[in-house]
Amino acid sequence: RPKDHQKQKNHYSGKKKCHTSQHLIMTDSDKRVLLLSKAREGKVHGHSAVR
Repeated sequence: RPKDHQKQKNHYSGKKKCHTSQHLIMTDSDKRVLLLSKAREGKVHGHSAVR
């Protein structure tokens, strides 16, 4: 996690009660990876990340 306090707040997930980052992965039926997103802060909701 970032050392800067302001940046740390963006990575804090209230749901999981810890500092997190998220990646979105899209696969096909053969389990091949089609899309791998960049890392996002834990505070970002999954639906927002998809948009």
